[in-house]
Amino acid sequence: MRHLKWLSLVVLVPLLVACAGPQGPQGPVGPPGQAGAPGPGGAPGPAGAAGPAGQRGSEGPAGSPGKAPSAQEISALVERAIAGAVPKPLADPTALPSPSAPVKKFELVTKKADLTIDEGVTFKAFTFDGKSPGPLLAVDEGDTVAITVRNEDTVAHGLSMHAANTQTSLFTGNIAPGKTATLTFRADFPGVFMYHCAPGGHGIMTHTMGGMFGMFVVEPKTKKYQLEQQLGKTPDTRVYILQQEVYSNGRDFFDGRPLYVMFNGYNFRYVTEPITTRPGDYIRFYYLNVGPNLVATFHAVGAIWEYAYYGGNPGNIMVGTQSAIAGPTDSWVVDWRVPAEGPFLLVSHAFGTQAAKGAIGVISSSKNAPQAKEVRSDGPTKLVLASPARVVAPFEIGSADLDRPMRYRSGDKVQIQMVGNSFWPKIAEVPVGTDVTWVNEEVFDFLDGERTGKHNAVAVDAAHTFASPLLNHAGQFTFKFTKAGEYEYFCSIHPYMKARVKVYE
Repeated sequence: MRHLKWLSLVVLVPLLVACAGPQGPQGPVGPPGQAGAPGPGGAPGPAGAAGPAGQRGSEGPAGSPGKAPSAQEISALVERAIAGAVPKPLADPTALPSPSAPVKKFELVTKKADLTIDEGVTFKAFTFDGKSPGPLLAVDEGDTVAITVRNEDTVAHGLSMHAANTQTSLFTGNIAPGKTATLTFRADFPGVFMYHCAPGGHGIMTHTMGGMFGMFVVEPKTKKYQLEQQLGKTPDTRVYILQQEVYSNGRDFFDGRPLYVMFNGYNFRYVTEPITTRPGDYIRFYYLNVGPNLVATFHAVGAIWEYAYYGGNPGNIMVGTQSAIAGPTDSWVVDWRVPAEGPFLLVSHAFGTQAAKGAIGVISSSKNAPQAKEVRSDGPTKLVLASPARVVAPFEIGSADLDRPMRYRSGDKVQIQMVGNSFWPKIAEVPVGTDVTWVNEEVFDFLDGERTGKHNAVAVDAAHTFASPLLNHAGQFTFKFTKAGEYEYFCSIHPYMKARVKVYE
């Protein structure tokens, strides 16, 4: 399975930072020269000396032959990349925001929250600003943007901003509890973009699954959308739709089996709160599928999208389509005129896996209807339920209808997976004398803290305690339970990751 780790490295390290010694570009100061050519099977040689003003540095000597780096060396390389210790090329000064340019400022606060996502249903989520999706952020093409992230949680968080054409993890990655960090960039490309939590490594995936994402819109300045040009006016209604998936445990997250799929943070939200409009109204949809796993098809029953723009960029135009297909992070701007009275259903046309699980809304059209000028993608701020019928808790034990105990008999092989920052099954019932084995199924086991998929299992308040070592991918730990009782345990690296073993006579 080690080849999977190499695949993870090949995919993720370039996203963190370029790791070869770069050439110094032309400029007022000569930066370090490029690294020497690698020897057969060896690493790159050391960087050449810095060049004088306006010149490139010299090329370093060739590296000596060597063997492939070890897992420890790989982990250290990734660590250096995330920390920004690897030298990176100087940015083109012409691409930098002007010091005198006005800055549009935003603040995002990271915290855990209990959210109401359906009648009688609570979701124990990771959030930006206490809601999921997080707040809609909107700017104009060319704007200089500064986003400050303030971590009010007890674990590390971060921010990946897809509208920024720069490596955001160097600025807003791995933000410790109680700390803040700021990302500044210029919004060079118009469109509809995703932002999400990114502490780094493994945590990027699990925190996104936990509910930490939102929509960032860059309105075009240099080119208008086609229907807007034809009509000579802006839309009557703007509807921002973010499609998301909710998982009850890490195993289902790994397997792509969501419990719910919804628009803007609530099952069938725009069935119970229809979007009102009139025949002939010009509606613009800003649609984003944040996934994190499923491919969606955004469709309105009884409608043909007049113009659809992939990524929300007016240069990427399609005409007269029945739907807009979107994988995770894909987005569209759709321009449409309401053709008649009557309800028009908004759906993901993946009926069984998505629409039936919550991804349906209603456009309610009548000639005297009040016009909804704007429908935002922010998650709802509904009251927290005092006695919910169901609790969805992907990282810990939720309600009994979701996290049912798995009962084993004498002689059964008992194995508990560590997967998606959760234990599975979350509740195991075993007879006295049973050997229970934990297996770490997380593949990304580099780095540390929220960035790693390494786990352990620790019980400290039981009849007698147990503690596993820190397990890498496929690592195992076995413990024999010799006394009856309930053993609550957790992962000390990811303390929100909780489960239970019940030992019976």
